[in-house]
Amino acid sequence: MKFNPGKSLAQQFLDAYRNGAFPFLHAVHMEPLEIGDGTGSLRIILQDMHLRVGQIMHGGVATALLDTALGLAAATKAPKQHDVVTEQLTVHFIRAARIGVELIGEGTVLNANRRNCVCRGEIRTRGGELVAAGSATLQYVPMPLDDAEALLKMGET
Repeated sequence: MKFNPGKSLAQQFLDAYRNGAFPFLHAVHMEPLEIGDGTGSLRIILQDMHLRVGQIMHGGVATALLDTALGLAAATKAPKQHDVVTEQLTVHFIRAARIGVELIGEGTVLNANRRNCVCRGEIRTRGGELVAAGSATLQYVPMPLDDAEALLKMGET
């Protein structure tokens, strides 16, 4: 797979994910669902590895899910050949989640310009119960063509 300047960062992300790139997402069993114009969503089904003492989801899992959903949404507004990095992230934990629960993290762009993007997001159970909510400011960082190609090659077999 080669870097395609005609494709959005969001589409390149999905392509790279499907080809095995993004080892963190694979390691925690988080998978992208949808990436649209100013939106992004992922899912995770909680397993033993996602739990803390008390058999509830570790806050880092929710934070990673929310951060990634917001990043996907922001990526849809990124200038071509720009990566997305989180400058600031606020997470509000609403309720505990337990093993076996399927969580959906969704992000939405509130405002974007050439340099950064402000997003909000939520994590809900498949049944619609709110688990966490938050917001972030994400920065657009120029990505050299060689870096973009290397990123996409991570998943080639």
